Amino acid sequence: MQDLLIIQHENDTPPGTVLLWAKQQGLKPHVWNIATEPAPFKPEDIKALVICGGTMDTFEEDKHPWLIDEKVFIKKCVKLGMPVFGLCLGSQLLAEVLGGRVYAAGKWEVGFVPVTMKDQTSPYTLNVFHWHQCTFDLPPGGELMATNDFFPNQAFRWGTNVVATQFHPESTLEWIHECADSVTPEQAGLVQTKKEMLESIPLQQPMQDWFFKTLTQWYQV
Repeated sequence: MQDLLIIQHENDTPPGTVLLWAKQQGLKPHVWNIATEPAPFKPEDIKALVICGGTMDTFEEDKHPWLIDEKVFIKKCVKLGMPVFGLCLGSQLLAEVLGGRVYAAGKWEVGFVPVTMKDQTSPYTLNVFHWHQCTFDLPPGGELMATNDFFPNQAFRWGTNVVATQFHPESTLEWIHECADSVTPEQAGLVQTKKEMLESIPLQQPMQDWFFKTLTQWYQV
């Protein structure tokens, strides 16, 4: 039985701090580069699944035909009741396979932007890292975990085993630096400049603390 399977869509959208968390937990993760490799395990043979981000969209099956098989794989994992965690594109894929709508919003959310977390008794604000222009409607039965005024659906739970975040809590300092170098004037919306993004780097640690706590609770389902 594989402790943790991580679906990675592209080299430049890595699992990030998921690997550090797994090491701290004594887990042995396997990273599956889904665009170039066949499935390394059957859903029945894994304990938990993490789905990374990527620059493609859930509705671009004509450009990325493997998305069709990925959605089938994800749906099987969810039905088995295993812990499934989606990050950005991963959250959109989960929203879609669970019956929600994913669509281009026509605006970008990039950099450290605050969201209101609803995963405790009293809502609180957490600055989290974003890089997306698509969003989703909550799937039927989904419970909103995080929100803001720019994109209301920032994270959700579904049942006892599924967690999904539109933002990137797995962001490493290295990846944030890479993203800061990639910001362009064409990204209209709520977008930090390179300078603003780098000045916000101290916010990475509180985000990681929340992420690791959430992952630990999620894996124990």
